[in-house]
Amino acid sequence: MKTTYLFLLILLLSNKVAAQDKPSQTLRGSTIDKSIKTVLKGATIELFGGVNKQTISNNEGAFKFDLIPVGRYSVRILYVGYKTITIPNIAIESGKETYLTVELEEDINNNKVVIVQSGQNKTRPLNDAALVSGRMFSVEETRRFAAGLNDPSRIATSFPGVSNTGDINALSIRGNAPNGLLWRMDGVEISNPNHFARVGTSGGGISILSAQLLANSDFLTGAFPAEFGNALSGVFDIYLRKGNNNKREFSFSASTIGVDLTTEGYFKKGSKSSYLINYRYGFLTLMEQLGFKISDASTRFQDLSYHINLPTKSIGTFSIFGFGGLSRQNRIALNDSLNFLQNASTRSGSLDLSNTGSTGLIHNFNIGNKTSLKTIYSFNGTNYREEDNYYNKINGPLIVTRNNQFQEANAILSIVATHKIKKKI
Repeated sequence: MKTTYLFLLILLLSNKVAAQDKPSQTLRGSTIDKSIKTVLKGATIELFGGVNKQTISNNEGAFKFDLIPVGRYSVRILYVGYKTITIPNIAIESGKETYLTVELEEDINNNKVVIVQSGQNKTRPLNDAALVSGRMFSVEETRRFAAGLNDPSRIATSFPGVSNTGDINALSIRGNAPNGLLWRMDGVEISNPNHFARVGTSGGGISILSAQLLANSDFLTGAFPAEFGNALSGVFDIYLRKGNNNKREFSFSASTIGVDLTTEGYFKKGSKSSYLINYRYGFLTLMEQLGFKISDASTRFQDLSYHINLPTKSIGTFSIFGFGGLSRQNRIALNDSLNFLQNASTRSGSLDLSNTGSTGLIHNFNIGNKTSLKTIYSFNGTNYREEDNYYNKINGPLIVTRNNQFQEANAILSIVATHKIKKKI
């Protein structure tokens, strides 16, 4: 009997210690006006789920919840004169802080009855001008989608009217050719952000963009707003999240895609500036470096993505974004007597090289309380090469049957002015 009591006592104490040692994390964020990006102070933020808490955004629009047990929560934001929104299914993880940038839309009918509904309508895109054929997709979807490989293009195949073409992530939207898809990042057109991408296509083998950098973004499949050009079938409107300006954080992950390293934090303690950098080294490349032969062809790829945010006191906010990807698949033709006759396929060789990248500088400046000016200057570059060769006889010369090379570079300047005339009742 004493042994039984002792066992129960140990079990109760262990459960109590386990409950006390449950990991927790900080949830931070900011509230801003959706149209002109000005901060909104005094907004009420409610957290509910495993715990229920409430706070108010400060003079800089920032809010913070400390010591939140890990899990999934929902946040509701209320502000006089603006529509109340609810953000569900927010993941609080022990390894890093969660940061939310909440954009509130002004309610033009705030003097009438307002019905608040729980849940986020993902069929509604972030862009208000996209009234139909648009959908918002979140970072959580890219991480949780079965066989999604953290790739926005593969997530989009679950949307109506969208299908992929073979093993690559190129998309056919409503029967249109995949090269009719436009990629944008933070409001400006970018190069095809995929490894092993061919000329004139909008897809590739693996996405260069890591889910570690992505914020909620839009996917449009037709009836595009006037701001979109060079698109026939669809638009991927990608946005990058800001790095943590309160503490430095590091993350590491390894998968069949590759080894993923991410770092983020502040440049100077107490400043609002931040950086977010992600580097990925391909899994097949790593295996090859370790001496494992996966296939006859050597497959290598790596990429780097970054987002630097530099707010100032008087001249607005500057941010620098960009990505670059190197991908190469090379099969070397063999010219030896042992394999020449027995295995004819070893006589042939090929090279597929695809390097691409984009970088840009963004300046956001508010003129008064009703006008904002956004200026973007970006540069895009692509280098693609393909080659086929073979040996037609032992100890003979290498014969090249195809040798194509394509290079493209362009610079884009975009200036967008937004003015809020007045509220209409």
